[in-house]
Amino acid sequence: MSLLSFDDRNYSFETIYNFRDFGGYKGLDGRAVKTGRLFRSAHLSALSPEDLSEIGGLDINLVVDLRHAPERAKQPSRFPTPTPHVHEYPDAPDKVDAKVAPHEAFLEHELYTAADAHGYMIGSYTARPHDPGFQKIFADTLHFMAESENEAAAGVLVHCAAGKDRTGTLCALIQGLLGVSRDDILADYMMTLESVDIDKIIGPAAEMFSKRYGRQIDANAIWPMFGVTPEFLNAALDGMGDMETYATQTLAVKPSTLAKIRTRYLIG
Repeated sequence: MSLLSFDDRNYSFETIYNFRDFGGYKGLDGRAVKTGRLFRSAHLSALSPEDLSEIGGLDINLVVDLRHAPERAKQPSRFPTPTPHVHEYPDAPDKVDAKVAPHEAFLEHELYTAADAHGYMIGSYTARPHDPGFQKIFADTLHFMAESENEAAAGVLVHCAAGKDRTGTLCALIQGLLGVSRDDILADYMMTLESVDIDKIIGPAAEMFSKRYGRQIDANAIWPMFGVTPEFLNAALDGMGDMETYATQTLAVKPSTLAKIRTRYLIG
């Protein structure tokens, strides 16, 4: 059950997309997840001074950047002052020097139809919970949430490039561990369609990719990579299975750490 309206959780910044509060849901034992502590967004590379100032007022202590190294190199983040702690996705040694991220390589060489894109998205969501890099940054985030110096709930901002796929998976894990229902997790994930006017940007994006890759790419073919559908996140949720078991056995997060997170991020 959402305790916040969409308008109250969505932030309309000028230079950052898909920024919203993913707290404010009914959680474990009917306790509410705190608001103003858990945020999700697209990348932070184009922040204006005004948006930097406003984000600086949110008291964000940790930024979790789930992008791959080539994405971070091309679009380095800008941070408010004081600079928060930053966790970055740890690319495998053989991928650190890659020129493009995996989804960009797929776009260039393998995407021709919407079915191609749909299959890629299902595959990436299915694989994500089992990826060692994601497992590490997921675990590091949970440990920070429990062990940060501030005894209160640390402010956490999770982001990737668009703030929906990789971001959606980690946000779903955090929400699930706080007792948010699967229905609410999926509803929160689907809010990207309200926060971002995908139909407005997908045409120009298709034109840009067509010019970049020297072949015609139809807007309908890339929609699965720009949009969201419950089927995508369900693939990741099914891969994680029971959230607590996934956290304690796969991520090696102690039950006592989860208890601290719940104390800090649930009201009451």
